[in-house]
Amino acid sequence: MTMKILGILGSPCTKGNSSDILEAVLEGARDAGASTERLDIANLEVNPCLECHGCEKTGVCVQENDEMGMVYSMIREVDGIVLASPVFFMGVTAQTKAMIDRCQCFWIERFVLNKRVYEGRRRPKGVFVSCAGGPKAGMFEPSLHMAKAFFSAIDYEYIGEVLLGHTDDPELARRKNEALGKAKELGRRMTQ
Repeated sequence: MTMKILGILGSPCTKGNSSDILEAVLEGARDAGASTERLDIANLEVNPCLECHGCEKTGVCVQENDEMGMVYSMIREVDGIVLASPVFFMGVTAQTKAMIDRCQCFWIERFVLNKRVYEGRRRPKGVFVSCAGGPKAGMFEPSLHMAKAFFSAIDYEYIGEVLLGHTDDPELARRKNEALGKAKELGRRMTQ
């Protein structure tokens, strides 16, 4: 059976650096025989978590008036996710954060209800891709912690990241090419 890898872009800029690196990961996965799909969260209606505790008994989010139901289905069906978000004020974008917060129901399912979502099949893999305009050390730390927490909550095995800082640098081309190469390799690793 062909593996399926989902790329989730959390950037409102759908043709920027984060998108380019996401596409390179997906290309590497396709080169290794996987099928891929891309989902641009900024183009979807995803309401924020209401912290209403409605998911605490069933592990199912009670909100039904947006497109998060489709996202939940995709998370459960694919063999891997590439989460891509640029850094906005030391964190992921608002669109990415809204989606991550809505995955509280997976956390409830796993850690409160003690259900394993992927019982009987290979545990899916997760990868994080991020870019930041500035050169500040530690720029990616908050986003990286958040991405790892997201993959843990949805019970994915976190296998790595591609981080490209100082994208405002006029000499970006060489570093970006290195990041694209690393991204393709990480995409191939997702299929192993």
